[in-house]
Amino acid sequence: MDRKYYYVIILLFCFVSVRLLPAFSETAIAEALANISPLAALALCGAMLLPLRMAAILTFGTFLISDVVLNIKYGFAIINVYSLFLLFVFTLLYWLGHSLRNKKNIIVLLASTFFSSIIFYISANTVSFFFDPGYLKNISGWLMANTTGLPGYPPAWLFGLKSLLSNIIFASAFYFALIPKHETVKITGIQSQEV
Repeated sequence: MDRKYYYVIILLFCFVSVRLLPAFSETAIAEALANISPLAALALCGAMLLPLRMAAILTFGTFLISDVVLNIKYGFAIINVYSLFLLFVFTLLYWLGHSLRNKKNIIVLLASTFFSSIIFYISANTVSFFFDPGYLKNISGWLMANTTGLPGYPPAWLFGLKSLLSNIIFASAFYFALIPKHETVKITGIQSQEV
């Protein structure tokens, strides 16, 4: 097996741990790790950098397995509206990554990660707005879903910030683990010439 796939397996183990750890941890740990998930980075980077069959298996297999475990843990239906929404979003991110296969550079990756994180934040909170009875079904309820969230929970903007930062960190980690070494050298060579 190629060495870069060992890096992917290590990152996937980290992903599964980070996504499932809050569900099986004490409250303080769960709150600190809540919404820190590299799944969006996996979908985007996997389709951009990995062989397509491996990318699809890792992205969607990891999502389905961890989502089923989380749904069982929290007493939700194994297949529910929010899970289907997430599957749709990660499919779009996978498609975006696939469309960027010929533009494998860190700037494109970080820009697409940033914008996809913002879109995910707004769309995920909009789904919560529609399906959570705690939100008034008007513009102020939608704004509440995208800013403060429901009383008694951490604010929605914190979810957005954690998602954005974790997506950028994991996307960068995937990129530097998977990009050919000569391309990484070229990037660092350009930076050292500018200094």
